[in-house]
Amino acid sequence: MTRGAQVCQSADMAATAAATRDGEPRIHMVGIGALKIAAAPEKLRTVLGSCVGIVLFDLHLRIAGLAHSILPQGSEEIEELGKFADQAVDNLVVRLTALGASKTRLRAKLVGGAAMFETANNGAQLGERNVEAARRRFQAHEIPIIAEAVGGTKGRKVRVHPDTGNVEVAIIGSEPVII
Repeated sequence: MTRGAQVCQSADMAATAAATRDGEPRIHMVGIGALKIAAAPEKLRTVLGSCVGIVLFDLHLRIAGLAHSILPQGSEEIEELGKFADQAVDNLVVRLTALGASKTRLRAKLVGGAAMFETANNGAQLGERNVEAARRRFQAHEIPIIAEAVGGTKGRKVRVHPDTGNVEVAIIGSEPVII
């Protein structure tokens, strides 16, 4: 059995074991500063304001990661793997490739980065800086960002589907859209 087949088999077994007692797939909540990986049929979810949700997935393996980044960049390694957008991108790449994902198959989506707070000066909002930091890191890794739902002034509910790469995004008070 090839390494790729072993990874797929491992991901399938993990996904089968990931069902709740009623048979429904688990939905993992990703908190502020956190980063989680899921294999289909599991799902990932979070709620964002000025934070950026960084999604990275490999459709071939049907795995995805979601980081809930609160700040654009960090200068030190910390336990919260998703806290800083730049480090979160790096951590997602490392974790997904360790599971057998090919960097050439990885695709990214960005969500959130709303302007939730007034700034004293006319500088970039925190949300905008979070999104830009993630964009720069994906560019450095040569991983395409294929969709974004960023900016605005309202928070968003997010649900990631590793089996399809779809990301459901619902601006608070609105119906969800798929990116």
